[in-house]
Amino acid sequence: MPAVQYPVVFYTISHLGFIAVLWPAAVFLAVFLSRKYGFNHKIIWICMILAMASEIEKIFFFIADTGSGFRLPAEYLPFNLCSLQIFFISILALSHNPRKLTVLISFMYPALIGGGIMGSMVPSFVFDFHGLEHLATYRFFIYHAMLIFLGLYLYMSKAIEFNIKSFGYAVLVITMIFIFAVWINGFFGWNEETNFCYFVRPPSEGLPVINMNRGWNIYVFTFAAISFLIFFFCYLKIIIADITALIKKNCRHKPQKINEKNSAIHRQKRF
Repeated sequence: MPAVQYPVVFYTISHLGFIAVLWPAAVFLAVFLSRKYGFNHKIIWICMILAMASEIEKIFFFIADTGSGFRLPAEYLPFNLCSLQIFFISILALSHNPRKLTVLISFMYPALIGGGIMGSMVPSFVFDFHGLEHLATYRFFIYHAMLIFLGLYLYMSKAIEFNIKSFGYAVLVITMIFIFAVWINGFFGWNEETNFCYFVRPPSEGLPVINMNRGWNIYVFTFAAISFLIFFFCYLKIIIADITALIKKNCRHKPQKINEKNSAIHRQKRF
């Protein structure tokens, strides 16, 4: 880890500049490529290569001499929600038929968008040790912009037929990951710096809402609730469309059933 720190305060020109440039670029690329190519396996491969390059750069930036050899500190292992996407993107890219990975894509769509946005807005340790002259700073923001792009692309290119069941799958997977985060933080409990998926403490001090002012239980509940709301918002249009279609279907069937019932009564009267 570098001996000199180069702090960049949250939401200054330096921070907002990355967001102002990279977020619109991610949206533009998602719209453009989904319309031009639809769901294209090669685009997933490109994202996998970018994700792996990002992780390799992070390893070389944070790896340190422990006296017995060079090791990556435990807190930088890829067990945060955004880092875990490297594995999920690779599974998607290496699959012969990624469209069959319904559960995975159902989860990745909101997790990529939500994780990319939250990671960019609250970059936690990145501004503590990275300076604007460090490649690691640009790698961090480009990686999270890529996550936003891929999440939007999966949805816009109709990688799968998203429906209300997809929302259920997404909530189930994120719940499993949160449980896994508690276990993995316990496993690395000897290292006080580990904070995978931010289940040990908030990503940064002084944050509104996501803080420990009212204790850990309230913090975790709030964090989980915000995560659920992000997923729900991503699926809101799909949920409304599915419920509306179900109501219309039932409304069409009701008159038919009434007519059938009246016809049956009429036949009985005739006999």
